[in-house]
Amino acid sequence: MKKAAIFDIDGTIIRNISSERVFFRYLINKKIITSKDLLRLANAFVNKLFCLKGVYVRKNKYHLKHKEYERIVSVIHECFREHVSPYISKTALQEINRLKDRGYLIILLSGTLSPFVECFKRSCNADIGIGTRLAIDTRGILTGEIDGIHAYSSGKAKIMNQLVAEYNIDLASSYAYANQYMDVKFMRMVGYPVAVNASPMLRLYAKINRWKIMEF
Repeated sequence: MKKAAIFDIDGTIIRNISSERVFFRYLINKKIITSKDLLRLANAFVNKLFCLKGVYVRKNKYHLKHKEYERIVSVIHECFREHVSPYISKTALQEINRLKDRGYLIILLSGTLSPFVECFKRSCNADIGIGTRLAIDTRGILTGEIDGIHAYSSGKAKIMNQLVAEYNIDLASSYAYANQYMDVKFMRMVGYPVAVNASPMLRLYAKINRWKIMEF
């Protein structure tokens, strides 16, 4: 069986910024999303909220609806290179390299968009990168929905189970690194959970359960 080291991205590998929030501002500054797109986003937000689907809010990608997928991927690469990659923690890279040298399968697991995760995967020399996939129609146009499991909160635990089956991972000898309490569900699955740049709730939980605490 393989041993793995699973890393969250926003707040863990990068600190004090969110890759998707940076990207959202980038799209506005580049005038790639318009007031019409923002109105569509707001309408979808309100409709789902009133339908008691508050969890859906983070899945709402309606500002990207009708955009060409390949164009958005190209802009993500630009945004990553110019505004996100400088925030990758050197300490995180050192930890990744240390574990990789010890034979661990390096997995990036994040709720951020999949093309962003692919950028991080290359920069961090990771083996596997899993993020939130955007749904695309037959013409290569974004629908505003996501495709598959949302890699967020309990969704990460579901994805972890899939990874275990696909890559024959021994969770008992594996590591998980994350910064938010909402990641506890997937962190508890491994033998060595590590709270990184931890939120107050995660820090308290980690101390109570004697988890390792690190700062990246």
